[in-house]
Amino acid sequence: MNRLEVIRFLESFFAGLSNTERTDIAPFQNLILSLKKNPQLSIPLLRELAAGGNTNGILKRRIERRYTRLCRMQEELGRLDFQKARPGISPEDFIFSRIDFSRYREMNEKEFENLFPEGLTDFSDAFLKKNFGLERTEIQSLIEGSYKKTAEAYRIQKESPLLLSIMRTLETSLETLPLLTAEEIQMELRNLLAFLKKGIRAPADTLTEIPGMELLYPCLVLSLDSVLISHADGMTTKLFISDEGDLSGTFRPGNKPWTLVLIPANPDLSGCLK
Repeated sequence: MNRLEVIRFLESFFAGLSNTERTDIAPFQNLILSLKKNPQLSIPLLRELAAGGNTNGILKRRIERRYTRLCRMQEELGRLDFQKARPGISPEDFIFSRIDFSRYREMNEKEFENLFPEGLTDFSDAFLKKNFGLERTEIQSLIEGSYKKTAEAYRIQKESPLLLSIMRTLETSLETLPLLTAEEIQMELRNLLAFLKKGIRAPADTLTEIPGMELLYPCLVLSLDSVLISHADGMTTKLFISDEGDLSGTFRPGNKPWTLVLIPANPDLSGCLK
């Protein structure tokens, strides 16, 4: 199809999404897969979702980081022996006392780059400000200015309790943003329409927004139901839509099941989830 034909297809497809009984987004996914990669067309999430969600893309890396955090938590819990706690110490204080912050003084390249800088995007600005009193850019500058890469590892050059706390949070906190947001999908759809707009004659207002575009997001969330994510250690994470409408994932760190809500149910975007 030429660009104008693609726009006409999208108009028809999005109009059909207004029917809440329709959940088949295969035609849209096939269209995305048919589009050749072009540096002017930035739709990485749409491409990954069209391919089934288990490619080495943004979503897969986000899931991998959640799995890594659960593995670290499972590992630490497995080492706890509350019989060694001093009398009168609370469980929370005992757990904190057993944290090995020294691991952040020197980290191998893979571990460090799994946490930073992309791992910082897993957390909201409000979360970062509340916990560290710093803006996102300030935290990024602090980490970049404190570590030096050598041939084999990243080593701390300027250690501080704040820096160690930040790195600990990046590695273990589960208070993350949703796996995928409606805003991200809307942005990529606008990128797609802006790309299609080039080189054809059509009213500009028909190429920035198409009625029904906002209904694609819940359908894409639903498409992740039953997706299996394979990890390097042989474990598999299963995504599923819960009875409440959440997209959840059952992870198996240490072969022990943990279930996390990855995208909370949103009543305003529930059309394709019925």
